[in-house]
Amino acid sequence: MTDTKHINLLVLPELFPEFEGDWKGVFIEDYLKSVTHLNTQTLYIRLTGTQQGEIDENYLKQFKLKRYNVTSKPVPAYLKPFKYLTWFKQGLRLGKAYTDTTIIHAHGAILNGTLAYLIGKKLNVPFIVTEHTGPYSSILNNWLKRNITKFVLNKATKVLVVSKHQKEQVLKLGIPASKIEVSYNPIDTELFKQKAAHNNNQIVFVSRLDEFKGGLRTLKSFHQITKKHPSHQLTIIGEGQQYKAIEQYIATHQLENKVTLAGTQTKAQIAQILQSSSFMVFPSRHETFGLVVAEALSTGLPIVCTNKTAPKEFVNDKNGTLVNPDNIAEIALALEQMINNASNYNAALIRQQIEERFGLKNFGKYLTGVYQNAITCAE
Repeated sequence: MTDTKHINLLVLPELFPEFEGDWKGVFIEDYLKSVTHLNTQTLYIRLTGTQQGEIDENYLKQFKLKRYNVTSKPVPAYLKPFKYLTWFKQGLRLGKAYTDTTIIHAHGAILNGTLAYLIGKKLNVPFIVTEHTGPYSSILNNWLKRNITKFVLNKATKVLVVSKHQKEQVLKLGIPASKIEVSYNPIDTELFKQKAAHNNNQIVFVSRLDEFKGGLRTLKSFHQITKKHPSHQLTIIGEGQQYKAIEQYIATHQLENKVTLAGTQTKAQIAQILQSSSFMVFPSRHETFGLVVAEALSTGLPIVCTNKTAPKEFVNDKNGTLVNPDNIAEIALALEQMINNASNYNAALIRQQIEERFGLKNFGKYLTGVYQNAITCAE
């Protein structure tokens, strides 16, 4: 098996934060943190960015990163196919320069997976793909995306998916089951430490405020229990398409003294809020993994969580309760039950389960093994 000293990893992320506190692709930071023992470089190609061309940086003084933006101007829809040809041309040019690479890890099959395949052929190295796309119907129901994805995943040495639910979706492409492995996602359990051993009246929701995530449904459910539980508060962290609707609902129902709209927060700030809360609510309709769910559990926080897609794979009666994400009355009842029973959950056990399954140390060992096996198979 390949010695870790001889693993030179090139990461091609689908998304990457622009600044500390940017939620876009923030999970990639945890992937990179988990393999700091390897020689790792990251190449992030975008169609449109704030600055055209190449930008070399040491992101957060931790990660060697090269950004490349094809243009700094909006691209009309009719020009995008031509601009993506430039995207691939420049990506291949830049990728070929990483001549000491021994393995490529692409996130997302269609763009970065294809680019990993092209770079891998030029450098004669294997590549693996982690698929995060959700809902996966966006690929399965599109002829072009489906066929590109099928081609790339069949060429990859290994396909990692972030839940059993997503594996079931990827299998519909006809990819051999032996090639697909459920990896889940890494969690920075050192940042998301166990909360203090005390109870309070703080409930929290964390996510983009997109309709399917359930921020407004959380607010409406909380509103139903405010008379019975007048001392409890709700903090909503995030921004998005429903922000104005949530703001309006708070004003209309005079909930300003009970609900805090906290906007976008850094991961460190989110960790602090979770650590000082009683429990979290997350009634999302679909998740490929459910990163904020695992992060909340890492602090020892129980959760009222969606019973749809991936989160139910690691949320159970030991760490929370599952609800229909579209049933506001059911969510409200679960809130009441959690208020009455939150102190009965074992915070240390909740955290331990997350640390063992998703903690950076264990995840890094797992990823290193995947890389070693892929390199060995290619020799």
